[in-house]
Amino acid sequence: MGGFPDLESFKDESGKYGYREKLSGKVFIAPQFDAAHPFREGVAVVMIDHKYGFIDRHGLAVVKLDYDWANSFHNGLAMVERNGRYGYINQEGKEIVPIIYEHIAEFHEGLAPVKLHEKWGFITRSGNAVIQPRYDDTWGFRESLAAVRVDEKWGFIDKTGHLLIPLIYDYAWNFKEDLAAVKQDGKWGFIDKAGQVALPFLYDEADSFDKGLADVKLDTLWGVIDKTGTWQKNEEI
Repeated sequence: MGGFPDLESFKDESGKYGYREKLSGKVFIAPQFDAAHPFREGVAVVMIDHKYGFIDRHGLAVVKLDYDWANSFHNGLAMVERNGRYGYINQEGKEIVPIIYEHIAEFHEGLAPVKLHEKWGFITRSGNAVIQPRYDDTWGFRESLAAVRVDEKWGFIDKTGHLLIPLIYDYAWNFKEDLAAVKQDGKWGFIDKAGQVALPFLYDEADSFDKGLADVKLDTLWGVIDKTGTWQKNEEI
């Protein structure tokens, strides 16, 4: 960032935070903050008197300390909270996603889950509500599909909000490596993106696939299976 050294936060004897060069220990921004987060995308979250904002590497406030909480910037946006409501701002402090939501999650695949009036929907990075809040829970989008819950049943929607896999499962994890772990009638199995059963509902517990393997529990045995359902290893508990 323009030749600036790598800075880290530190706390002085009075309990205030500032920033110094990691290698030399030279102070670049004098201790004056009640909290100081690492620099991300050229700015850092700081807090004074329970109010959060952002400073640049000169120590100048680029976004006024006006929020009850703030997260670091990621891809040009930062999540902020004021009076129990959440939104996103840019580095000029402009509200890109209005601070109106009861809860808001990170963006994945261009969309973020938001909660309004106790229901979840999805917004774009420009703040447009592309899927109106109508779900009771969601894990957000992975592999172009999102697990969503209505009442006590889970299913999967696409990025237009179309229900691709019906709300018939007692629980569901998001898709990973083209398969999703879902629970039905007390047992876990795996489905593909067409909603077809890929591995039968045999397991008492199941996690998502990672590098072709998934952790599962069958009776008292925890083990690892591949995508054919073949056990790779197991241990009794």
